[in-house]
Amino acid sequence: MPIEVEILNSIEQMDEAEYRVFHHASGASFFYDWRFLCAAERWPLLAIKGAFYLLAREDGKLIGFVPAYLQLVQAVDPFGLLARTAGIQSDREQCALFSHAMHCFDSGVVVLLGAAAEDALVGALKALAIRLDAQYVGLLNVASDQARQQLAEQGLTVRYLVDRYYMDMTRFEGFDAVIKALPKDGRYEMTRQLRKFAAGSGGINLLSPPFDHRLEQLAALCEQTTARNGTPQYFPAQTLARFVRTCEGLIRLVVVEDQGVVVGGLICFLDGTLMCIWSAGMRYDLTDYSPYTVSFAFAYEWALGAGMHTIEAGRLNARIKTRLGLQPLPLYSATSAVAV
Repeated sequence: MPIEVEILNSIEQMDEAEYRVFHHASGASFFYDWRFLCAAERWPLLAIKGAFYLLAREDGKLIGFVPAYLQLVQAVDPFGLLARTAGIQSDREQCALFSHAMHCFDSGVVVLLGAAAEDALVGALKALAIRLDAQYVGLLNVASDQARQQLAEQGLTVRYLVDRYYMDMTRFEGFDAVIKALPKDGRYEMTRQLRKFAAGSGGINLLSPPFDHRLEQLAALCEQTTARNGTPQYFPAQTLARFVRTCEGLIRLVVVEDQGVVVGGLICFLDGTLMCIWSAGMRYDLTDYSPYTVSFAFAYEWALGAGMHTIEAGRLNARIKTRLGLQPLPLYSATSAVAV
């Protein structure tokens, strides 16, 4: 049977039950979970002009899927990664149709059956970009070697984009082993910060949904933290909190409190045996310890106790993350200018 591609422009037009069955069968990450897709459309963290869902069907059965977002290039690339690595400039009023949202760092064409569905979906994505008058099209934050090869065969230019960071937790018998495996400066710093934390008045907890007002407080800290790094638009506080509440069942919060005030923490996704540290927010003016280091130590220890196999910790901040024992994994863009 020929493969047909259906294009929808709202999550509300999708059959939730059908999609959930497809997502489970595909084994795709939490970035393709129904709740994450709903959050990305309803509460986009970086402004979008439109959301699109490309569904490949064979004999009526859903066998492939790609979400895509029409955005100004200057909106989708707040860190200037595409400008530096792919020559896609963000200083013009140009639009791009990219998959997945920039806050996803495991993008791909999700298929159940073979390359034919992937070819059909990439072809449809390119055609949609032409119809939308976009200047660029493609996928961002692709990790899989196989996906990179297939996307290159489909006429997209694959380039290194940025590293994401992870830790294999299966090699550790306990938290002491994690500390021992850190680089020398990281081991010293974590030990020092944990000692200072233990001597103070702070407390740390893992919060499960439903979340109380501390989510909004942590979201505000995430915005303040990215603002200090020059990208306040990356995690707008109110939108971030609404995004998290839409994803709620996927999320856990690591929260550091001191004298009744949230001074730091992590927004984490749980996906099977994966714990993804997705966002972090801290303030350092109220404590003499580092809430950031303490939060990561807590996450490591909790992950071990919960039987997590892997911790992911997002992108950027290479010096700090390698000091915390995390290893880099390269991500790639697969893009092209739109030929009209």
